[in-house]
Amino acid sequence: MKQIFILIIAYCSATGAYGQLFDTSAAQTELVATLMGTGRVFTANVTVIREHGDKQIKIADNVMSMRAGDVYLEHKPTAESSLAKLTAKLKKNNLAEVSTILFPKTGKAYLLFPGKHAYIQSPVEPTASPHIESKFLRAETVNGRLCAVRRVTVTDAYDSSQQIVIWESADLQSFIIKSKMDCGDDTNEILLFTDIRSEKPEDAKFTVPSDYHELNGKAAGEIAKLMMEVEVMRDAVIEQALR
Repeated sequence: MKQIFILIIAYCSATGAYGQLFDTSAAQTELVATLMGTGRVFTANVTVIREHGDKQIKIADNVMSMRAGDVYLEHKPTAESSLAKLTAKLKKNNLAEVSTILFPKTGKAYLLFPGKHAYIQSPVEPTASPHIESKFLRAETVNGRLCAVRRVTVTDAYDSSQQIVIWESADLQSFIIKSKMDCGDDTNEILLFTDIRSEKPEDAKFTVPSDYHELNGKAAGEIAKLMMEVEVMRDAVIEQALR
């Protein structure tokens, strides 16, 4: 499945290098948004947790909003002490907070950097509706809510498949309040949805602020390179913490 939440930006046309400008929960977030359906209207806090055996580490505190298929995702680094140096590096470069606005219908996406009052625009390739298969596993309670736990397989038009385990809340019209994806090496990544609000998100969340300037070429490439470096270092720190 193509990860529509991962914005791939060229460093510059001369080098042809590319950078991944998002955290590793992007693929899972995409799957959850797909499974939620375009009719969902909500705003919720999304905690990203990496898990290995009985050890866990919180790696991000996000906010996600949906309306009519459009998605707003605000990424904020966690206060986890083992990641403090990396967070400080991002803050120093005004990159600690990043937001994504995605418009699947029009094929547009924007990556916003509030600390720089800047944004990057990226086209999103339209994709056909995926084939979804679901298997009920058990009933389980999460944060006091009774949930149906399902293993879901999502297959795209290129026959590429991804599996995800989801927890659908019975009292929130099958809202997915938890998901878990296998990252390999006995490691899982978990999304936990809390403080779920069903009111329509503010229009301003889906609009690039008027005082933001667009980044491209070398400027966009420098940001991509730095964020890639931080992500590689972050993954190494997380791996060490989960041993």
